Amino acid sequence: MTLAFVSGFVIMSIELLGGRILAPYFGSTIYVWGSIISVFMIALSIGYLLGGRMSVRNPGLGRFSLFYFGAALTVLPVIGFANGIMDWTFERITDPRFGSLTAAMMLFFVPTCILGMISPYSVRLLVRNEDHSGQVAGTLYFVSTLGSALGTLATSFYLVLWFEVNRILITLAMVLVVAGVSAALRGGRARRWPAPVLAVAVCPFLLAGVAQPADAKVIHTERSLYQNIVVTETGSRRCLSFRQRGLDKPQSCMDTRDPRLLVFPYVRMTMAGLLLNPSPKRVLVVGLGGGAIPTALTDLFSDVTVDAIEVDPAVHKVARDHFDFTTTERRRVFIADGRVFIKRAIKRGDTYDLVILDAFNGDYIPEHLLTQEFLTEVRDVLTADGVLVANTFATSRLYDHESVTYSAVFNAFLNLRIRISANRVILARKNGLPDDETLARNAEALKDRLRVHGVKLLDFLPDLSRDVDWETNVRALTDQYSPANLLR
Repeated sequence: MTLAFVSGFVIMSIELLGGRILAPYFGSTIYVWGSIISVFMIALSIGYLLGGRMSVRNPGLGRFSLFYFGAALTVLPVIGFANGIMDWTFERITDPRFGSLTAAMMLFFVPTCILGMISPYSVRLLVRNEDHSGQVAGTLYFVSTLGSALGTLATSFYLVLWFEVNRILITLAMVLVVAGVSAALRGGRARRWPAPVLAVAVCPFLLAGVAQPADAKVIHTERSLYQNIVVTETGSRRCLSFRQRGLDKPQSCMDTRDPRLLVFPYVRMTMAGLLLNPSPKRVLVVGLGGGAIPTALTDLFSDVTVDAIEVDPAVHKVARDHFDFTTTERRRVFIADGRVFIKRAIKRGDTYDLVILDAFNGDYIPEHLLTQEFLTEVRDVLTADGVLVANTFATSRLYDHESVTYSAVFNAFLNLRIRISANRVILARKNGLPDDETLARNAEALKDRLRVHGVKLLDFLPDLSRDVDWETNVRALTDQYSPANLLR
């Protein structure tokens, strides 16, 4: 019964970790979880079938132990070669639905199928009298399912908070090896080759699975609940990046010689929101990064309060530890989902003069932060002359859908695109856009104050566009229809 508990625990733990493993390449949308669940269900069903058939012919604990060794052995590709397998899949299958399905099949099908053989085989080993076979099967599936429940809770509530994914997988594989040795010893085969030889052979490979190449330029790495965080330093430039598909995608950079300088063009572009409202008192920033935007705004205005919303507590910690970001009474951080925070702000009656949406890592915007319903909530949290600034895609298959969605909520908006950036910044105001003279006047008034941050609003004026340069007959993105991963 204990061995059945172990198999149930390991199955669900690996299934949950599968979402974390696939996320850097395919996201964490319903498509990805649908692929993972489907692969596990198919693999388990085939495992149940094969295990039941194998239990008919000479069942014994010696053969039973091989299931555990086999499962541990087939976890090795997940530990050591997941990135290579997903790179190969990502390059050849651009649709994230079928890409995630293919990757999940390649990584998880075989070990899950082998683990599925354990339950029906266990029933055969435990049944001594067919009169009690139903009771034995019920008890065993109770124990196995209980193990699955505890594996789910332990992995999602604790293990992913404390350990890296590969470390958890190694531990699970070692547990399978121990379970296999235990079964072999009970079967009286301890002196025969399968148990000791396989245990000794598998363990060194498992331990080698987490070997990580060192890079002298990396000053911090961390795998959070949401992403792989890397902090690097080259000369005086220190950058926070999210590692995806083996590549580091910078999210925020700081010049250590002049921390007030806004390094990235898109960060300087977000300051164009001040053209529409040059003296905000309350600002909401969704997405913290290294904290450059909240810091710059509180430096610019002595009477402004900035609330920064960050879903990943690890990002806040990295900003504080490596990018000199501090919280004050005027600069606050809330660990929350941006949409949930805005919904609650509306219920409290809170409003903001400026909302900056920067939940964008260069490859993916969370789907629920793209929809018409969400933008309506953002509009509702703005003051009468409140301004929305959204950092988003400059060119993508999503461009038309996204533009139609913003237009449906705010009517007209300004597009800011510059040659040296792959981003575009959308500027909208609740009570309509100001005229060009007002924009120029505000740019001139803020010129001297923004110089220290490397921002030249006057240079942005020729790049601001009011033109409708998108297809207007495409569907708006909604909570019911938001295939952002397919359109990016």
